Amino acid sequence: MTRVVIAGGGFAGLAAALFLARRGHVVTVVERDGAPPHGTAADDVDSWLHPGVPQARQSHALLGRARRVLVDEAPDVVASMLARGVREIPAVVGAGVLDEQMLLSRRLVAEAELRRIVAREHGIRFLDHDAVVGLLVSTAGIVPVVTGAVLKSGRRVDADLVVDAGGRRSALPEWFAQAGLCAPVEERQECGFFYLTRFYKVKPGCEIPLSKIPASVALDYATVFALGADNDTFSLTVTMSVNDPYRKALRDPNCFEAFLRAVAHSAPWIRVGTPISDISMMSRIENRRRRITTSDGPMVGGIVAIGDAALHTNPTLGRGISMGLMHAQHLAEVAHLAPDDPVGFVETFSAWTDDHLGVWYDTQVAADATSLDRLAAGILGERFEPTDTPASRFAAAAFLCASNDEVVGVAAARVAHLFAPPGKAFGDALVASRINEFLARGESLSRPPDVPNRKTFELLVTA
Repeated sequence: MTRVVIAGGGFAGLAAALFLARRGHVVTVVERDGAPPHGTAADDVDSWLHPGVPQARQSHALLGRARRVLVDEAPDVVASMLARGVREIPAVVGAGVLDEQMLLSRRLVAEAELRRIVAREHGIRFLDHDAVVGLLVSTAGIVPVVTGAVLKSGRRVDADLVVDAGGRRSALPEWFAQAGLCAPVEERQECGFFYLTRFYKVKPGCEIPLSKIPASVALDYATVFALGADNDTFSLTVTMSVNDPYRKALRDPNCFEAFLRAVAHSAPWIRVGTPISDISMMSRIENRRRRITTSDGPMVGGIVAIGDAALHTNPTLGRGISMGLMHAQHLAEVAHLAPDDPVGFVETFSAWTDDHLGVWYDTQVAADATSLDRLAAGILGERFEPTDTPASRFAAAAFLCASNDEVVGVAAARVAHLFAPPGKAFGDALVASRINEFLARGESLSRPPDVPNRKTFELLVTA
């Protein structure tokens, strides 16, 4: 039995608490925000003040891998979410259909249901409206070891393992500085764009369009998302460069909807929806990886980070919750090892994180570098052409081929839903041969022309 303190009660923290408790560990969850209200799914969204999750009112989905973790660890959670109105649809990309499902929901509806189940679980204690502000550290050995947490309320909680599940706003560097530890090793990529999201309710007598993964279409100057959610709701999202001179125009609801009506990807959704929210903005989008190990080994024992606190990726591909649940599941599987070797535990947990989650971080960084260049050119009315290399042509062909080829489509779906990294999925001999045949036919790899183009976009948002 391991005594665990989890700092943060978002998706990753809640899942870790539940998975740990069901393996017999004793868990304390320290959460700055309060519990969700009792009431309807609409009350979860409208009344739950959850400022600790800045992305709470943006588009979300639980990809196939996220649902699989929940089915394997806590099938009652999936059943409860479905009863609450969360939608379950096949995990599909193009012509590829997996023997898996994904879940569509507004973030707060799904998270509130998970939180209620966790709160009823034996072996879990919640300390709401509090926060970890420091660490208890033993320096008796060669490597310092965290032995507990200091809370904002003044409480001190002893633990065999402290888990940072603080998400994008993780305070891990501040905790280390307060304890006199070396700063975590951090790499960061500013993505250079922001999100604007609005939620809609399907009009009576209308049907919600089919949700697809990927759920977006990339124009030269913007990206547009359309994604179903729970209880006949859906979201529409636009991303633009932070340097776009028209970046403020789309915050006006009339401009926002005029633009989305002009984009073929979002037009069918606008036609069947009635707005049920304001337009929410999320900025300061970045990819960030944080490590507490170096080539010399762990800086400290007895503490690990999971989810966005360890590997934060921009939400474009919807990987955040899936990666957080994968992290939580692995933590629960190995937490019994933490008390006997707190330093070794950090080392092996960090290695697992790099080996199993690092690939998704690395591919996101590469994709976002291209997106930033695309948007910069699009502002000028120009089209960015990626470097034409055999690897880039193969990657572009893979997802184009997936739209009609079932074999390649299944591989693409396994990548999109985090069941297999790109190298493994597309490196399969049969899959690779199909993609190379597609390339040999001389099929065009170019994106179709923008509709609306940049000039039309500027006229739309200034009219």
